[in-house]
Amino acid sequence: MTKDEWIWVAIRIFGIYLFVLTVIAIPEAIGNIYAYIKMSFAVQDSSELPELATSLKEAAIAKGFTAIAQLILFSLVSYYFLRHGKLIHRLASSGNT
Repeated sequence: MTKDEWIWVAIRIFGIYLFVLTVIAIPEAIGNIYAYIKMSFAVQDSSELPELATSLKEAAIAKGFTAIAQLILFSLVSYYFLRHGKLIHRLASSGNT
């Protein structure tokens, strides 16, 4: 295999890696959305520890946004590396000459 072909293989492997990270982020995003919904009900029903329930709800929101942002970012970059990647290939090829 030539150097250009090895660069394409590396780009595709990185795309597959990001796709795996995307698949891993899906249950995390769903779980955090579910936790946020449950925490919302706990905040409404809680009269004993409202500060704790509120902070748990805020933590669930933060983790949910992080998981959804990872899901979107990883899926877009993975799609680019798996389907296109010409710019990255050109940059990597020009650095090796």
